[in-house]
Amino acid sequence: MRSKVITFLFSLTVVALISCDDGRIYPETVASSEGKTVVLEGVLDGLDSWTSAYRVSIAGFEGADDEYASVSKVISGSDVTDGKAHVELSGIKENVTLVRLCILDRLRKHIVTFKEVDVSKATEVVKMDVGDVDISMFNAIQQAFFNTTCANCHGASNRAAAGLYLTEGKSRAALVDVDSRKVEGRKLVETNDASNSVLHMVLNQQTVEGISMDHRDLVSEKNEMTILPLIDSWINNGAK
Repeated sequence: MRSKVITFLFSLTVVALISCDDGRIYPETVASSEGKTVVLEGVLDGLDSWTSAYRVSIAGFEGADDEYASVSKVISGSDVTDGKAHVELSGIKENVTLVRLCILDRLRKHIVTFKEVDVSKATEVVKMDVGDVDISMFNAIQQAFFNTTCANCHGASNRAAAGLYLTEGKSRAALVDVDSRKVEGRKLVETNDASNSVLHMVLNQQTVEGISMDHRDLVSEKNEMTILPLIDSWINNGAK
């Protein structure tokens, strides 16, 4: 009887050891490394300017018009050594054609792109050297909205409507804590108070007392969902 018990316990021990060994050799990380890999390197200025509602990311998209990233990786301060970022995005599937250095919201919705690379014909590893990039919250607004929409009337042709220059290098100084010429008792950007800032008013309201033009006509549906909340977030977090 004793010998049978010993034999049974020995058998259980062998099975347990085999199970443990088997568990350790399972290729748990293989799935995430399948597909293409993009290695991003560069100096990212303004990484710490973003609020918790947004994610500085390297992200893959199936097409240029896709609103949501198929795969992404958040870039944080731990990815920066001696001022230079090094980030690897792996597991990029064949259906992904573009990889971007961009801003996503918490749901991985695309907000702004700073740099992008076409990976549609890549087979394995793609190096994405972005150089020195200003990825600050304010520069995102400048590039995605002021430059493309506002500067046409506010400074791009050496003429600034209402004396307001929204061109690169001049816009922040022209806005932050500056008294409005048109709306009495208001500042164009009231630091930490978007709702009382004239910039917010003219972009979110059809009529503003003292302003003759309806600026809402300039705001696309996409910008209404992405850029306008970004502007408010920038103002409410110090307009840095």
